[in-house]
Amino acid sequence: MNRDAPERGAKQARCTKCIMPASAPGSDFDEAGVCSWCRSGFPNYAPLGMDKLRELLDQTRGTSAVADCLVGVSGGKDSCYAALELTQTFGLRVEGFTYDYTGLARFAMENARKACGLLGIRHHVVSLPRDIHLRSFRAYFEAWVESKSPVAASISCAACKHMHLLGSQLARDRGIPIVVWAICPLEVPPFVTTRSEGAAQDETKGPLGLGILLAKNMLASGKFRSAFVRFPGTSILGSLAFHPTCSFLRLRYPSVTHVQFFDYCPWDPKKIRSRLSSALGWSVPERVKQDWHSDCLIHVFKEYMFLKMFNVSYLDAFLSNQIRAGLIPRDEAVDKLLTSKQYYARELGEVVSALGLERFRAQIDASCFDERPTER
Repeated sequence: MNRDAPERGAKQARCTKCIMPASAPGSDFDEAGVCSWCRSGFPNYAPLGMDKLRELLDQTRGTSAVADCLVGVSGGKDSCYAALELTQTFGLRVEGFTYDYTGLARFAMENARKACGLLGIRHHVVSLPRDIHLRSFRAYFEAWVESKSPVAASISCAACKHMHLLGSQLARDRGIPIVVWAICPLEVPPFVTTRSEGAAQDETKGPLGLGILLAKNMLASGKFRSAFVRFPGTSILGSLAFHPTCSFLRLRYPSVTHVQFFDYCPWDPKKIRSRLSSALGWSVPERVKQDWHSDCLIHVFKEYMFLKMFNVSYLDAFLSNQIRAGLIPRDEAVDKLLTSKQYYARELGEVVSALGLERFRAQIDASCFDERPTER
């Protein structure tokens, strides 16, 4: 059964094993208050092992004149850790790249440059022209304000997915055979973020499904239609290149192989932070209370939009996935959730100004981040 979503600011009805709220689409709490994802073990994360990764990387080691691999380095802990391990533990010739855009926290760029400098690897900076990233986000956020559509919320970050295209292009042009990404498998939410409320199935399977979904939203919302017409290439290419291992990128850049670092090497946040601190002096500003996606100012809005629509966010899912993986106890996850939501509520006002969204300030209600402590 699914319990009713709580009122804003009320104590959430949450899974008794993880902290996913009953408002999450597909939560399907049983009589003991356990969600469907705890019963299935989602996402069942089981890294393949360092030896498997070494075996894969050794297949192309030394075949390029400039580097064995290219690493996406956002300045966050996971990507800096991947660059560190590939350089020092695997002994590879590494180059790094950072996708720069209005919305990237300045401390993140500083961390990326510092990490690459200390590791002695060449650092590239790539970006979309004419501030397209920010302008497309603003347009789709305006469409979301009008429609509260999950599709508008998801596609607001279509420009961000161009980092997969730009990284692939950079690797191809420099003759580097492998691009390594440090996406944490535990950050994948179990709910489908483009699903309409009440929809029973994923509506975005394949290019045809994506086209149908975009068409439906253009018909339903004039603001969405306007955003798509203004940024068609950004929207379509970003949606097709949604993940580094998608078939679109394999077809477009056949000479480039994409590897997910944490599909092989265990993701352990405490170990990662300790290693980075000692080896690179990596840190985030003291005011930042959640180092996950702290490099992206726009992420605050993603949390906000999904809380407003479903009273559940990516952070709920991320912490719950860590509980199931045995990386964090439930009590600690609750504390992190409450601290992070307080941080996001404070940060939201600052980000409104930083992204030039002042005209929406009166319509943005940060009370969705308010939550009484859940029962232990």
